[in-house]
Amino acid sequence: MKIRKLLMIAALAVTVMGTAAGCGSNSDKNDNTANTGTGNNAGTGNNAGTGNNAGNAGAGNNAASGGGQKAITVKAANFEFDQPEIRVKKGDKVKITLNNAEGFHGFAIPDFNVDIKENNGTAEFTADKAGEHEFQCSVVCGAGHSKMVGKLIVE
Repeated sequence: MKIRKLLMIAALAVTVMGTAAGCGSNSDKNDNTANTGTGNNAGTGNNAGTGNNAGNAGAGNNAASGGGQKAITVKAANFEFDQPEIRVKKGDKVKITLNNAEGFHGFAIPDFNVDIKENNGTAEFTADKAGEHEFQCSVVCGAGHSKMVGKLIVE
């Protein structure tokens, strides 16, 4: 009976450690869980293309004319996004690509039903709601997880 309890405790410990280890690993795992919501959020899986984010390196320079198309790559590291603020115009069709530069993270904008949970995963939506919309990491990634937040500003 003691052996059975020890085995159960060991199995639980391995499970907990395996879950926690996902935060620190840089994984290209494709779990196909991105963008399962409804509405105008069409997930497209992995995006092998690069270089479509010219001019989007810092906060405040992500504005485009309304009704246009906007491609944004967000880089995630432990425990921050490279862009704490993203600006788009109301009516823009926005395509966001998540790049996990360090660790394993997600990217969610609940107001637009966006939830990317894979490295190089993408989501597309129309920025049809003006105002400030919070985005955050959607994969529990460790002690700094709660600090991985930012704002999507739709002008």
